[in-house]
Amino acid sequence: MRQKLHSKTRLLALLLGVSSSVYALNLPTVNCSKDASNVRCTLKDSNQGKIGSGLPFNLGGLVKIGSGYVDAASNSVMVPVEFGGQQDNQGVVMRVDLATGNRSVVSGYDGEEWHGSGVKYVSDKGQSAEAYDLGRVEVVRPGPSGSILALVDKGLQQRTEIIKIDSKTGNRTLIWASRVFNDAAPSGPSAIRDIEKSRFNQSSDSLCKGGDKTSLKPAETFEADAQNLYLMMVNNPSGTGAGLVKVPLAGGSCTWVSQYFADGTSQVGSGATINTLSPLVFASALVGGEFVTATGPNPSGNTLLAVNTKDGTRRTISLKNVQTPARSKGSGDAQVGYLGTLATGGAGIATIRTGANDDYSDVVLIDPASGDRTLKQIKVGSLSSGRDSDVNIVAAIPGTKQYVVSFKKVLHIWDAATGTSWVLSQ
Repeated sequence: MRQKLHSKTRLLALLLGVSSSVYALNLPTVNCSKDASNVRCTLKDSNQGKIGSGLPFNLGGLVKIGSGYVDAASNSVMVPVEFGGQQDNQGVVMRVDLATGNRSVVSGYDGEEWHGSGVKYVSDKGQSAEAYDLGRVEVVRPGPSGSILALVDKGLQQRTEIIKIDSKTGNRTLIWASRVFNDAAPSGPSAIRDIEKSRFNQSSDSLCKGGDKTSLKPAETFEADAQNLYLMMVNNPSGTGAGLVKVPLAGGSCTWVSQYFADGTSQVGSGATINTLSPLVFASALVGGEFVTATGPNPSGNTLLAVNTKDGTRRTISLKNVQTPARSKGSGDAQVGYLGTLATGGAGIATIRTGANDDYSDVVLIDPASGDRTLKQIKVGSLSSGRDSDVNIVAAIPGTKQYVVSFKKVLHIWDAATGTSWVLSQ
């Protein structure tokens, strides 16, 4: 069926490490260097909703497409889409077909229609309510048994939730939360705090602690393996330290994997530290047993840091040290991008937005072995014209040097090998 939609498709063999099954990823064959007239080669507002079918990303107002992943079994990329940027319930997880660009909502509320359901409870006002919407959804990752895990950050003074989504029904349950649910209903089977304790194993041990403080709030990113959820702590609240914590996916205690402080002291784990009081962390990846994250704007420069998820060892992968150049890690004039998301693929670790005043959508590729940084200017195709801070590296296409990039509320494919780009879904 997909092959009828395009005369030429490319089969990309992907051998999954957890299975002996081989999936073929189908993408359109687009060459904007030779065929600039292809509708996918030029970014035009008039094409909204025309490249791929389904609910468009751009529903008006602020829209953010965050960090996602490629699901080879469904030949799609899973993406979090936040509508409005406010503390409300509007946000969804979408599945975008890689062959057609067709968009379908898996779960959440799109402003008019609910997809899937959360968990019902009776509030402290005696009213029926439903927990675990996807308002302010930031990141999605593959979960156990084909599920989807989503990070929802309700705001600076509100809690962060990791929600498990049934990919078939869209129904949502809780994996972990940074603090107790803000509801004071009397204890009972319909009270949300009791529901979280009994169904999701959310006890006081689940709350992350640092020093004499509890309910630590993590950065807006996470990773997961078959057993654990991994979160980056950023000294919030102050005095609690920075580093990596883990929580069992089945529920249970939050424990530090690696913890350090701005003065260089280390409580758990060892190795490099980021010597700033509150490092900004918006992106991560799980690479070979290491939690890899980009941080900035640190005194020494933007940093790509790796933390071993087993023993807590920390190492700097890449850093252009602006204070002491001799202490740089890796070569290259470009700095690590830290204000957007990142993805690791066949061409390396792709980062974007190296500074607060940098609106360019050029990618900084980082060699994970050497730390070398290469600025890749996108000169051909849909990403070649116009610059905007509304840009993220959404995911990498396995087995290739291609990456999914969100720019101006549109999904694009960028090929690091050729430098070309084209619209996947708009």
